[in-house]
Amino acid sequence: MTDPVSRKKIEVFFATYENQFNSALKGKADFGRIAELYAGAFIAADPAGVMTGENNEEFQVNMAKGYEYYRSIGTVRMECEGVEITELGDVHAVAHVMWNAVCIKDGEEVSIPFENHYLMHLKDEGPVVFGWVAGDEAALLKENGII
Repeated sequence: MTDPVSRKKIEVFFATYENQFNSALKGKADFGRIAELYAGAFIAADPAGVMTGENNEEFQVNMAKGYEYYRSIGTVRMECEGVEITELGDVHAVAHVMWNAVCIKDGEEVSIPFENHYLMHLKDEGPVVFGWVAGDEAALLKENGII
């Protein structure tokens, strides 16, 4: 994966991911398109533990609930501020993505930078996420006065 084309595909992937996330925050989600960004099965980890899931109708329902939650706490924008890539052989990588969540609190914008790590499968038709590792989102939101 050392070639620049693969790196560019991952960067384009996260630009698409960002655009889809922001459309969903505006209530204009294309859950079919968002689901295409994920593998058929995945693993997720955060400080609360590890879970597995399947890319199915239930996943799309849960995505809808997640975006509704973000809107309810005042999230108006998610900005991808950088992607660093760690190669894991020829067809896998970890994308270390720096995000900035923009929320409205008491009429003011609050920026909340954070990093997530995405396990990527580099398929011929394009990369997909088969897992992610996230920090303590609730603590970060509390620390910034959002919840």
